[in-house]
Amino acid sequence: MNEKLEFAKKVVYESGELIKQQMKESLTVDTKQNKHDFVTNVDKSTEIYIVKQIKDKYENQDFITEEKSVSYLGNSQVWVLDPIDGTTNFIYQKQNFAVSLAYYEDGKPVFGIVYDVTRDEMFVGIDGEGSYLNDQKLPNLDQDTDLEDAIVSSDLPTLRLYDEALEKKMMVHRYVGAAALDTCNIASGRSHVYIARRLKVWDIGAANIILNEVGGKSLIDGDETLQLVTTSVVYMAASNERILNELVKYYKGK
Repeated sequence: MNEKLEFAKKVVYESGELIKQQMKESLTVDTKQNKHDFVTNVDKSTEIYIVKQIKDKYENQDFITEEKSVSYLGNSQVWVLDPIDGTTNFIYQKQNFAVSLAYYEDGKPVFGIVYDVTRDEMFVGIDGEGSYLNDQKLPNLDQDTDLEDAIVSSDLPTLRLYDEALEKKMMVHRYVGAAALDTCNIASGRSHVYIARRLKVWDIGAANIILNEVGGKSLIDGDETLQLVTTSVVYMAASNERILNELVKYYKGK
């Protein structure tokens, strides 16, 4: 498995280099489900590149991807890919986006990779072995932090799904706008909470592994297990169970 992980890290890094090259050129921007649901030519080309590299290396691999360049067949070895998580940031800010790639076998997480391209930060989580940032092992998260000392990351529509007591109790609100990076910020101790709605498995498939491997806690539609489905989910992630339980208490519903 180490060989497969090292190969995946190499492919993700190479895809980041290709993204940086394409950032120097003009973007082609289209929309998908609504006028603010963006996709660029770089999203598409990055997905095609990563899928091809994996297919050329390994047989009988399956894929769940955001841009749907390949069909999901329901096989046991599944790669979950978001070629650019944070496309809006990519278009307007040229930063705060990431390549997210995870590998699952028989529905269980094996490893996840989130690469913050412009900061050259690669987060890696390995089931049962911990998480790493640029090959340096991340420490386990503080299990005693309270919500009143927490940095909370969320968009405003999601915050409105929670009792106003949440905003009054949390220490401060910050928001990156890329699910994988917002979750990895918890794993690396930069924040404590990420809550979001209408996420897909490719948004959090890798980052959720990274978070769990340092003692973070999460719920996906109220379940601790991330299912490999393509429906939208409500995601709650926290640095410890104490904070997560408070999030559940304050949640009012979809």
